Amino acid sequence: MSIAPRTRLALIGCGLISPAHIRAFGSQKERVELVACCDSRLESAERAVELASTVMRSGDTIEATTDFNAILKDPSITALDLCLPHHIHKEVTLTALRAGKHVLCEKPLALTPEDCDAMAHEARAQNRVLMHGENMRTASNVVVAKQALTAGRVGTIVGIQATYAHWQSEALNRDWRTRPAESGGGHLMDGAIHFVDVLRQLGGEITGVHAMTTQYRPELGAESEDTAALNFRFEGGHFGQLFASHASRGRGASPVVTVFGTEGCISVEPFDGAGSVVLFPHEGEREILLAEHNWQKTFDNEVSHFLDVIRDDVPLYSTPEDGRENIRVVLAAYESAKSGREVSLPKWGGWRR
Repeated sequence: MSIAPRTRLALIGCGLISPAHIRAFGSQKERVELVACCDSRLESAERAVELASTVMRSGDTIEATTDFNAILKDPSITALDLCLPHHIHKEVTLTALRAGKHVLCEKPLALTPEDCDAMAHEARAQNRVLMHGENMRTASNVVVAKQALTAGRVGTIVGIQATYAHWQSEALNRDWRTRPAESGGGHLMDGAIHFVDVLRQLGGEITGVHAMTTQYRPELGAESEDTAALNFRFEGGHFGQLFASHASRGRGASPVVTVFGTEGCISVEPFDGAGSVVLFPHEGEREILLAEHNWQKTFDNEVSHFLDVIRDDVPLYSTPEDGRENIRVVLAAYESAKSGREVSLPKWGGWRR
């Protein structure tokens, strides 16, 4: 049996999140060839290549470049991984799709639902894959918790709580991240959106949000919130909560997520915990559904799924629709925080095929 050639891929954007993506490529080096690392700053691209050379196949040639157009024109490069400032996601994705490339685009997919619409429409028009790069969508701990909920292990869901609180380094909040016009907002759009996705995976679609935001650390962006508390209504009738902060030192609250049900609860613990997913049934002893997990593995899973989709026609799990809905919830939260009122989210029927 012949072995399919590796997918030739280029990394576009070599900033803060790119090392996690590069290590994920390394975990899939028998299926993917990282051809180039491209950034507007050559020194950033060179640092990315230096790391990539330690995790990819020995002997692979990886180019450091600032020439995005050359990558677009290379027909042997069939896929791009975009790790770029939020405000250029739409423009670069559309350009890449029109050049015939499959695209993995880091979250948030864009800044508005309308931008997501344009991106998804172009992917369909070009018959290319556009994957929403949300590492929590394919995280093993969330997937295992979802499977248990689908199997009815906690009965009917009555509520769900999530916490995403830590101390954000100033080095992670520079340049465009401090400007809401480019980042899309503060912690809610940049960090807490991860757990909006988790809440939607585990709790279903969100139909209403009431939010409060505040700021403790103006050095992270004078116009941006670093702390928020959100209450949600879900389509199933249950309620949810999310506390998110970039201004909390220490380990943060544990567990990260708890789903409360009529027959028990499931807790999704912090990464590297002794029990990453734990079931607490109403009778009997607790059950560890997943013993260990770590942050890098979420990116490994993300890249692996992207390759499954473009190489083996596996159905896309982290979709543009999900990226659009996450953004819609965050924007509703900002509207609520400004008005002081709950904001309803009418059910969205999806795109016409």
